[in-house]
Amino acid sequence: MSDSPEQDFPLAQPAQDETFVRFFAQHKDEFLRAAISWTRCMEDADEILMNAAVNMLRKWPRIKVHSNPIALARTMLKAARADFYRQQARRAPEVSFTDLAYTEPVTVDDLLALRGYDRLEQALHQLQTRAPQQAECVRLRYTDDLTTAEVAARLHISEGAVRTNVCKGLKNLKHFMDLPSTGKGDS
Repeated sequence: MSDSPEQDFPLAQPAQDETFVRFFAQHKDEFLRAAISWTRCMEDADEILMNAAVNMLRKWPRIKVHSNPIALARTMLKAARADFYRQQARRAPEVSFTDLAYTEPVTVDDLLALRGYDRLEQALHQLQTRAPQQAECVRLRYTDDLTTAEVAARLHISEGAVRTNVCKGLKNLKHFMDLPSTGKGDS
């Protein structure tokens, strides 16, 4: 037996598939933007993306023969997000009130900076539960900055359906956020 720990416990190396490397390199920024929009934290988004990438690599043969590999990869990214938050909840220690007394106080500026995000996130969550197709179209169109044609390709729907879902989704978001309507003729 040798002294090298590498020989005692060899790591399993998955076979490199050049098509996966190209696919992931081409869509990594898109996946990262989606994860950042969900978490609002670069470090958490990066961890979610890397966990999803490992899962995508494991299931690459299935992804590459899928009719819409990007949609399947985004589904895996969403699953990685849920797994990440489950793990965070399991690891989180219980915080007592006495522990909170020694933390840095939140300023008014901190609350004002987060005020807009909170309303938007709550509205997006309501839209996601009531009309998931509209929520996904709005997220892809505005958060991921995709064109109508790209959103249609990702979701396997027509461009007209994307425009309709985005329009209805934005109207519902305004309603959920209690924003005033600007009147007839809005677009």
